[in-house]
Amino acid sequence: KIYFYGAGCGTEPPKQLLLKVFNPIFTNAEIDIKEDTYAAIYSCCKPGEKAIVSIVGTGSNCSFFDGEKVHQKVISLGYVLMDDASGNYFGRQLLRDFYFNKMPKELSIKFKNEFNLEPEIIKDFLYKKPNPNTYLAKFAKFLVENKDLKYSKKLIKKGFNLFIENQIYQFENSNEFPLHFVGSISFYLKKNLEKVLKSKGLKIGKVIKKPIEGLVLYHQSIA
Repeated sequence: KIYFYGAGCGTEPPKQLLLKVFNPIFTNAEIDIKEDTYAAIYSCCKPGEKAIVSIVGTGSNCSFFDGEKVHQKVISLGYVLMDDASGNYFGRQLLRDFYFNKMPKELSIKFKNEFNLEPEIIKDFLYKKPNPNTYLAKFAKFLVENKDLKYSKKLIKKGFNLFIENQIYQFENSNEFPLHFVGSISFYLKKNLEKVLKSKGLKIGKVIKKPIEGLVLYHQSIA
């Protein structure tokens, strides 16, 4: 049996598309395709555990796991309108602050030295090349590297506050359940995240960079 977890695989059209790819190759295998949200949940939650599980990496989303089923309150409309506190969100904010001259001067110089910030290059990646969300997320590394600066702390706090208000607060009694996080942004900015959650009376649970280890253990337990 093959288990496949991927972003955007929660609806039938992408599932059927992937099955057309897999079936001719794995002719004798049963194939189970699920949204990447399930991978995050299975990697974090104990059997029967109720928890709110968030993915905060290149993009972001949030789900409630009742111990058996996954519940989502927000339908994602993609990186342009959503993805608060994600890598592409922070990358977008850094570029905006740089071009609107809101970034501290020393940090602005450092930012310019680290990336090619020519307008035509940026516009080419954003409007002509594929995966602009991934391009934006690459800038988030700079924020992580400079996370202890006053400017960075303010930007990070704003992003996590938006995520909590727009995603986590969708679920009633969110303060009663552990909040698990999966993804590079939540992992590398764990202290910042924990501080924001604590200020709102929310309980942080597991924070992991990648779900694969926990996911392997989960599938071993059900094999």
